[in-house]
Amino acid sequence: MRLSYQVDIRSRESSEFYTRHHDAQTDRAAVRAEIEVLRRERLAYEQESMETRQALARSKAHCRALEARVTVLETEALKAGAHVDTLEDTGSSS
Repeated sequence: MRLSYQVDIRSRESSEFYTRHHDAQTDRAAVRAEIEVLRRERLAYEQESMETRQALARSKAHCRALEARVTVLETEALKAGAHVDTLEDTGSSS
């Protein structure tokens, strides 16, 4: 009877161990899958971030070019205005 009881206990312990082992493997597989998804998302965000930084750099360069062009045009307008003023002064003094 004692031997039968011990076999029964060991059988239940073995079954519980197998169940826990199986559950742990399932949990690990789920965690690995989630980690893989997160890695892919991180790579996508890094790629998007890099593209955004590049677009920002292009936008800043374009803005600087426009600012430089505005400065040139303003300088030309001031020179043209001064030239007109000079011509008007010359014309009125004659």
